[in-house]
Amino acid sequence: MAAAPVLVLLIVSVAVHLAMTGLALLFFGAEGTRTPPMSDARFDLAGLTIPAQSLWILFVAVGAIAGMAVFFGRTLYGKALRATAFNRTGARLVGFSPNVAGRLSFTLAAVLGTLSGVLIGPVTTLYYDSGFLIGLKGFVAAIIAGLASYPLALAGAMLVGLLESFASFWASEYKEIIVFTMLIPVLLWLSLTLPHHEEDDQ
Repeated sequence: MAAAPVLVLLIVSVAVHLAMTGLALLFFGAEGTRTPPMSDARFDLAGLTIPAQSLWILFVAVGAIAGMAVFFGRTLYGKALRATAFNRTGARLVGFSPNVAGRLSFTLAAVLGTLSGVLIGPVTTLYYDSGFLIGLKGFVAAIIAGLASYPLALAGAMLVGLLESFASFWASEYKEIIVFTMLIPVLLWLSLTLPHHEEDDQ
């Protein structure tokens, strides 16, 4: 499947996701779970009570963003991954295997996903299919950042989180719709401001 067209890969990805969701439901059940926090400490800041676990999430997120920026901007493997994402054939011609890029990408995704699960487990109830919705919201944050800037992605994630929190009070039954509706004005703005290139004839 590695050399299959993008549409085929997308269909296979959806099929694998559905299969893994069913297996997760079978193995873990439909009940949600929470893990113990790393610290039970709480800090008062301007009348707000901030749990230490939330600070852990913020610090690790900033550290991960900085680490990924350095990895993709300064290291050979990071630049090779970017080159492979841009042009697989060109990366292969200059000596970097797309198979290696795939394994490295999945390893990075697994590490970040595991770290994220450990951090958010104490602050939210996780279900067998929670990762899909969390990933979609992360995608919204990345779209807000234009898929090009780590600091803007963090700002987009903070914006999505704040909007979801306020929407929980205003219209809790529509909070997911409100979050995903953010994509419409962002995509309209990007389509109007970014330069367009004509597709080459095949």
